[in-house]
Amino acid sequence: MISIIGAGPVGSYLGYLLSKDNINNTIIEEHTKIGRPEQCTGLISRNIEDIVPYSWVQKAVLNKVRGAVISCGKQEFEISAKEHKAYVFDRSLFDKLMAAKAEEQGSKILLGHTYISHSIGSYQSPSKGAGLNVKIRKGSINKILKSSLLVGADGPLSKVAKNSGLYGGRKFLVGTQAIIKVKNPSFDKDKVQLCLDSRYSDGFFSWIVPIDGERVKAGLASFSKSAEYLKAFLQDKFESYKIEERHAGIIPLYRKIPLQNREKNVFLVGDAALHVKATSGGGVVNGMLGAKCAHQAIKSGDFEYEKRLKDLRKNLMLHQILRNKLNKMDDSKKTYLLDILNSKRTKELLLEFGDMDFPKRFLFRLLISEPRLLRFLA
Repeated sequence: MISIIGAGPVGSYLGYLLSKDNINNTIIEEHTKIGRPEQCTGLISRNIEDIVPYSWVQKAVLNKVRGAVISCGKQEFEISAKEHKAYVFDRSLFDKLMAAKAEEQGSKILLGHTYISHSIGSYQSPSKGAGLNVKIRKGSINKILKSSLLVGADGPLSKVAKNSGLYGGRKFLVGTQAIIKVKNPSFDKDKVQLCLDSRYSDGFFSWIVPIDGERVKAGLASFSKSAEYLKAFLQDKFESYKIEERHAGIIPLYRKIPLQNREKNVFLVGDAALHVKATSGGGVVNGMLGAKCAHQAIKSGDFEYEKRLKDLRKNLMLHQILRNKLNKMDDSKKTYLLDILNSKRTKELLLEFGDMDFPKRFLFRLLISEPRLLRFLA
C-alpha cells in the first residue's frame, strides 16, 4: 500500500492514477474539509484539459479569461485572444472534485488525520527497499499504516520532506489576496490584470483576476510587508469596494533539490517538490505532470522517479531564469520591456504560440523576432 500525504489536486491526481492501475493507496489529509483553507487565485491555463477531462472540473469554473493587461507605471501591454486561454476556478471546489475522482477510482481518503512521522519497517517493499511504518494521528489517537512507499504531497513546508532529508534550503514568497466586490466595476471580465510596479511588491507582482462582472480576486506576493502592499494596491486600483474574503499563503521558489529517497522509499510531488512556476506562482499543471512521473515510476516497477522529471525540471528552471531577470529590473526597465512587447509582430507570436505554463514554446521565436529582448537575457 502507498501512503500519500495531502489531498490537494496533485496528491489526489496521483491517487487516481495509482488506483486506475489497481495499485492500493491511501490519501491522508490533515484538514476535515478538502480545499480549505483556500490559498490560490485559481487561475489555471487550458493545459489542464490535456491532463484531466474538462468535465471533471467544469463545476468549479467561475470564469474564463482570454487576455491579459500587464502594466508598470503608465505603460501597458494588452493582449487578447479570440478564445479563452485560462480558467478561473473555485479552488476549494476544484480540489474536492479531484479528490472525489480519486475516491471513485478506489483511493481511500482519511480526513482529519495528521502525518506525524515514518520509520523503516521489518518487511520488504516492492521497490526492493525496506517497508515503512507511517505514523498518523486523529485527535489523540495514533495509527500506523504499513506502506511500501510514502509520497509527500503536503505542501511547501512538507513534513515528509523534513523527515526524509529532502527539505533543503527553501525560500518562500508570502502571497495574500482578497475577494472583493467592486461598486463601480471598470475591469474587463475576460482579462487578467498584472501589475509589475515595485511599489506593490518587493520580489513578484500584483494581480486582479476577475470572477464575474462585479467581483475579483486581487492580491500580490512579496518577500515582506505583503499586507501593507495589498492595502496600498486596493486603495490605488479601486475607488469603492467591499472585502468578502481574505486568503494568505506561502509560495515556494523553485530550485533543484532531491525529490526521492530510495533507501527510505519516499517521493515528493507538487508544492512539496517545489514544482511551482517562478514567473507566476502557479503549481497545478506542473505539479500534476510531476504526479504522472511518480505514477510511471511506480507502475513500471523501476522507481526511477528523478530521471522522469528531466523535462519538467528544465521547464521550471526556465521560469526561474525569467523571474530572476525580471527581479533585477527596476521599473523603468520593466516599462521599456512592455513597450517592446507592444510591437505588432510580438503580439502575433504571443497569440499564436504563447503559453503561461511552457515558455519554451514561444520564447525562442520571440527572441528571433524581436532582438531587443536579448538585452534582457544577456
